[in-house]
Amino acid sequence: MPILQKEQVIVFKSMPVDLSELVGNFFPDSFPSAVVLPLNTIEILSEPTLQQWLHEEEMIQLANFSHKKRHREWLGGRLCAKQALFTCLNQQKASSCLPEHHQFRIATTETGRPYFDQLESVTFSMPAISISHSGEFATAMVSQTNCGIDIQYSAENLHRVKERFCTEEEEHLLQQSLSHLSPLLQLTFLWSGKEAVKKMLSPYGIPGFHELHLQKIEQRGQSSAIMHFMRNDRSGSIFPVVVGIYNSSYALALCCQQGKPPLSTTNKRTKNA
Repeated sequence: MPILQKEQVIVFKSMPVDLSELVGNFFPDSFPSAVVLPLNTIEILSEPTLQQWLHEEEMIQLANFSHKKRHREWLGGRLCAKQALFTCLNQQKASSCLPEHHQFRIATTETGRPYFDQLESVTFSMPAISISHSGEFATAMVSQTNCGIDIQYSAENLHRVKERFCTEEEEHLLQQSLSHLSPLLQLTFLWSGKEAVKKMLSPYGIPGFHELHLQKIEQRGQSSAIMHFMRNDRSGSIFPVVVGIYNSSYALALCCQQGKPPLSTTNKRTKNA
């Protein structure tokens, strides 16, 4: 007799309380929701579990990944995004009867930006989405406005490439405002913060690292801060980002675009994302 495979429970991690409260208080009109998933917990998932979570087209995409690392990063990001979506929709009471996880498909634009396909069976607009992974974690965020999330491991090579994303002025500000953190973690905060803003602004063209300038840092406790970035263009817009320590050696950054309508779901797809 064939062995019946059972559905497995996927255990997601909530945001640290201080980060969650900061994000909720700073971007209240965006209704953000985010989760983290340790990638080592999804090394081996049964077919029924995958089918419970993934759209049939996503199942095909997953099967095409030959490299284990890319396989689990892609899968972890999709699982996080769908969990964050359901958390968000349940909090907003978007519908008394939501579709199943596998009915939602995450597509991507030609530039690689992920988005939820709009389902004809639901009356609400799908929220914006952002996905990230680094080291042993994947994370995702959904929001009623364009959003960005980034998780970054504090790798030593950030010191070697800091000229690519950090100016002398920014480094001085980091040392002055985040003196309780190690120089490496300070750089990790900056990298992660800029990555989050880049993702949030991606519908309008992704800015380079040096197109975003760190203007101010507000320390919030020993493990988190609000970093304010300005885009070096005529608009002079300021973008606040909540950044904090995650699991002692990671930086986690989250931001939402303020005062903007939800992201359009009419995007061009790509094959693999």
